[in-house]
Amino acid sequence: MIYRVLIIHGFIAFLKIIYTLLDITDLSTEEAQYWVWSKNLDIGYYSKPPLIAYMNFLSTSIFGDTELGVRINAILIGFIIGILVFVFVREIFKDDKIAFFSSVFVAGVPAFQVGSYIFLTDSPLALFWILTSYLFYRAVKEKKPVLWILTGISAGFGFLSKFLIVLFLPPALLFLYMFRRDIFKEKWFYLSVLTASLFTIPVLLWNFQHDFVTFKHVFNLGEAKKSAVSIAKSLSYIGEYIASQIGLNSVFLFPFLVYAVFKGFKDRKDMRIFYLWVFPVFVFLIFLYIARKKHVEANWPAFGYATLYMLSAYYVYRKNWLRSFYVMFFLSVFTIFTLFYPFYLDKIGLGKVYPPKVDPLHRLVGWEGLGKKVSRIAEGLRTDKYFVFSESYHIASELWFYMKDRRRTYCVVINRRMNQFDLWPGVEQFEGKGYTGIYVSRWGLPEKIRKSFKRVKAHYTYDIIYRGWKYRTIHIYVLEDLIKIRQDRFRSY
Repeated sequence: MIYRVLIIHGFIAFLKIIYTLLDITDLSTEEAQYWVWSKNLDIGYYSKPPLIAYMNFLSTSIFGDTELGVRINAILIGFIIGILVFVFVREIFKDDKIAFFSSVFVAGVPAFQVGSYIFLTDSPLALFWILTSYLFYRAVKEKKPVLWILTGISAGFGFLSKFLIVLFLPPALLFLYMFRRDIFKEKWFYLSVLTASLFTIPVLLWNFQHDFVTFKHVFNLGEAKKSAVSIAKSLSYIGEYIASQIGLNSVFLFPFLVYAVFKGFKDRKDMRIFYLWVFPVFVFLIFLYIARKKHVEANWPAFGYATLYMLSAYYVYRKNWLRSFYVMFFLSVFTIFTLFYPFYLDKIGLGKVYPPKVDPLHRLVGWEGLGKKVSRIAEGLRTDKYFVFSESYHIASELWFYMKDRRRTYCVVINRRMNQFDLWPGVEQFEGKGYTGIYVSRWGLPEKIRKSFKRVKAHYTYDIIYRGWKYRTIHIYVLEDLIKIRQDRFRSY
């Protein structure tokens, strides 16, 4: 069975590599940002831990500074997760057929396919979440010191991926309390926790050196606590959250997931069932609680759903709902195909069924073209005494990746919160030295930026067109002779 799993997920990985090489999409702004981090290696960063930067550094050292060089990380993670699901389920249920079926089940989930293509911090987090779940289960069952240490190492790498790995501990403790209280007397359990804790040292040290800006960002000090949220707004947030989770996990497969949640609760006395059940339910409820007062991005809880897919596959297989499942599975796969390649709808006259405004791919196009245009403008200056900057780290990151010479870009503070660019040298270094600035923005030229230079030499625009729809107009200004940069204060962390 393992060979079939390797073939299926290897073929999916191959398709994603081909898709990437066809240059259908550009890097997302967050992918570009993490690539920028890889060009400025450190033991910590403003909003996230450092592992993604090191992964990008390694992959682009092999494949070059290309889309594939970045996304190969996510593609390989998806391949590994597909195999890990098989190994995990086989360990729990001792059944190769259920294990194989679970691995196939995962392939039909949109969250899995998107997360194994777009390389964000969610990808390594999902990998180390499921790996930690697998190792922890084996460690509890077998009580081998090496398994406890490996569990701690996996959780540690999870922390270096994204801080949300800390959500693993509460349901893990609940599981032990209900089924294996004897583990609380095992020294290796505490050594496992200590091992994981050691991985927090680089992040803590970096924050100590940078006024704990990551903690200020994560906990969103200040503004979030100042205003109350109405009941109507709270219900709206909750509704959006639930709807996003349905879409993320497939409208067609979602009924199986719901059944697994309720049936899993009913079968909670079975240690195996409860173990697969408790982690995704806990993660979902945590973000449901957060959704009472703020918007929750669809991808935030996605890392914690892997064991729910396994549990759902187990029940579908045991209940012999295979015919119904395969219909829903292929409908879900078709949805994933449409998500990745919606252009066929326009070719057959059905573009209005899935308009470009709704299609999320519109956020992944136009950046390469913008980089080329700014590069041409820069070449026309006939001088090397220039710098490229924006008020948006999204634009600055994309330009750094897509400009011809991959020249360092900068980010000024105009009505925004702090970001990683603010911790690096800024445009102040060019003041009073006769430098020209190329300012790129969605919102035009702020008065403070205009007054920072002696004159505005030129103004260009660049339209991002996607499936015949003008998604956005980007403004490009050539500003001569920086005198002294004028900026706002940070709006928040």
